[in-house]
Amino acid sequence: MDIQSLWFSAEAFTESEAQDWAQDHDFLSDTVRTREEDGLITHYILPQFEPSEGKEGTWRAIADDFPQGISATICERNMESKAFSTFELKTIDTEQRKIMGIASTPAPDRDGDEVMPKGATFTVPFPLLHQHDHERPIGHVTKATVTDSGIEIEADIPKDTGLSYVETAWRQIKSGLLRGLSIGFRASKSEPTRTGRKFTAYEIFELSAVSIPANAQAGIMAVKQFDAEPFDAEEHLFQLESRRTDVLDRAAAAVTKASKSIKSKRIK
Repeated sequence: MDIQSLWFSAEAFTESEAQDWAQDHDFLSDTVRTREEDGLITHYILPQFEPSEGKEGTWRAIADDFPQGISATICERNMESKAFSTFELKTIDTEQRKIMGIASTPAPDRDGDEVMPKGATFTVPFPLLHQHDHERPIGHVTKATVTDSGIEIEADIPKDTGLSYVETAWRQIKSGLLRGLSIGFRASKSEPTRTGRKFTAYEIFELSAVSIPANAQAGIMAVKQFDAEPFDAEEHLFQLESRRTDVLDRAAAAVTKASKSIKSKRIK
């Protein structure tokens, strides 16, 4: 069950206080609707998605899980979620720790699905993750622009976070281990195709740096280096080891695949 709307009693909250509470607890707060009786506002309503997306027969209201003065309507959401790689990582600014990319052509991905760039909606900034792990954000997408050829994005990975996994992800991007970008989205409109589904309306809620994108065409095209940057022996060794590990992993995967193929032929 998903929260469709948060309801704030006008006796306990002002409109701005309701928005602040929603933001502090990671709910959407941009849209505020009101409920009125006899010309007086009784509730401020913050929708998390449109009522038309809720499944009939699943609606109910809850209040016990929230502070006094706050309740929610919940339902099963009638939409699809997917992590879909449709971005091509163009350049990496190693000085500013900024990555830039553009959506690839809407060719079918490895699942046979297609995503139409002009069907995207989003609010920047939105999270930049590592391998779609929602527990480990590594930065933010600060710019996303829909164009005729796709969606151009810029994302920043902060320095000096004190988080080792952020530094690991950044070094993997620089070394070339993470060559793709993949979006996580919720679809509101889709239609079947010969190979899968075509998504024509969807909300992007995260972007991830990934090693194996769903779209085979997605990948890092260039790494922007600076001649003035001093040689870092530790970094150089890390890159060599990362490439070596990548090669070994690919070789192991090939052996496993071949072994399964041989076993399958024997069974037949």
